[in-house]
Amino acid sequence: LAAGCAGSSPQAAPVPTAEPLVIADFDTCTPTNNLRGAMGAAYDAPDVLVETYVQELDRGCVARLGWKVSGWSGFWLKIQGADFSKHRLLAFDIRADEEKGIPGQIKVELKGDNQRVGVAYVKGLGSDWKTISVPLDAFVNPGYGKRLGRLTNLQELVFVVERDKSGAEGVLFLDQVVIR
Repeated sequence: LAAGCAGSSPQAAPVPTAEPLVIADFDTCTPTNNLRGAMGAAYDAPDVLVETYVQELDRGCVARLGWKVSGWSGFWLKIQGADFSKHRLLAFDIRADEEKGIPGQIKVELKGDNQRVGVAYVKGLGSDWKTISVPLDAFVNPGYGKRLGRLTNLQELVFVVERDKSGAEGVLFLDQVVIR
């Protein structure tokens, strides 16, 4: 007979979860994120996206992304070979400028080494701050680049506005980009 409590069964060891990783809180009001990576705008002229870092009451600095597009533009954050394999989701706070229009949805791209890409679309944006959470397994292959697959050696996170999904022009505010 084995020693121990009668009727008890072995318990599975808890799966370790990594501490949240803050990618960007924008509090330095500069184009460098919390991972010491650069941040900036991407677009094909004549499309444009202008990113600025502005103070907002009770938040500190936030990223302000204003665009005018006939196609697309994006705001990229270099994430320095990050490893998200022990995390479950990407979370970020976002709001839109109601005067410029509320985007129907935006695209979020996660890029790895060797042209690996995963894409997720998010909707439900509004003029009030909202935390959006995207499970990392929701990032699917967009039909260009290689499948994202593993969540290691990640290079870039990109928030993309597209005319047909986000509107020809608008303004978004972004804060607290975190992997959990």
